[in-house]
Amino acid sequence: MSDTPRARALGKELRLAREQSGMTLRQLGDLIGCSEAKVSRMETARRRLSTNSVRAFLDAVDVRGANRDRLLRLAYDIDEPVWYESGIGLPAQLTELIDAENRAVGITEASEVLIPGLLQIPDYARALFVATDVPAEQLERLVAARLSRQRILERADPVRYLVLLDEAALCRAVGGPAVMAAQLHAVLDVCREPNITVQVVPFAAGAHTGLDGPFLLLEFARSRPTVHLEQRRCGAFLDDPEDVTPFQHARSRLCRTALSPSCSLELIAAYAHRYECWEGTAHGDGTLAEIELQR
Repeated sequence: MSDTPRARALGKELRLAREQSGMTLRQLGDLIGCSEAKVSRMETARRRLSTNSVRAFLDAVDVRGANRDRLLRLAYDIDEPVWYESGIGLPAQLTELIDAENRAVGITEASEVLIPGLLQIPDYARALFVATDVPAEQLERLVAARLSRQRILERADPVRYLVLLDEAALCRAVGGPAVMAAQLHAVLDVCREPNITVQVVPFAAGAHTGLDGPFLLLEFARSRPTVHLEQRRCGAFLDDPEDVTPFQHARSRLCRTALSPSCSLELIAAYAHRYECWEGTAHGDGTLAEIELQR
């Protein structure tokens, strides 16, 4: 099987190993007895990556030790489907994102108006999908996939997850006040885990670099960092250092602009309480601001 998220991930790592060795495609092809075009197809997953071909590639670029063992295991398991490749009908772009999330050791997510998918509860995710006209027959499958993605936060070696959240995301009552209160309490609960940090950029900060648009910055043990951008179910990956560096700088600036983790949790808890008060009014009428004025 070729051109799967797992195969593309392995191809990227092979390309990085070759680039670090200083070899050109032609030089490597001469060493392993194949054409420059064949090496290129291996690195872009347009050619099946057998264990033997990967072993020859790694020998040529002198990759040894644990990293070599890891890449060979990936090649050996290349045809074994993981849950998001097992016929459940997920879009190809989503399976590629899930694969990247599963390989990452660190993820930073900047979000302007929504609680990120890795923290969403089912009712919140369901409300979002309904609002964006997801067909009814796909709805529960996509909700289940979103929840399955969250396993990376609780596995034995959990990913480090930093969320930089604009206060606007706390104000938008996705699913109504009861759902929003439950969602914010869920965020407070997961933030007890040492690998998860949420920082809120308050309205008082005014304009900030996060208003340029949401982004996902993924960092890996061996591969170079990657940025994922998404708009209306269309996604794109950036891995050229010149493209990724501005997002790393944006993360640093947002961390300085945002409230501390402890102050952020206090603000989230306050919003959760306001939603509970809102739900307690007659039929949940009014806005958060109006409820606050009444108290």
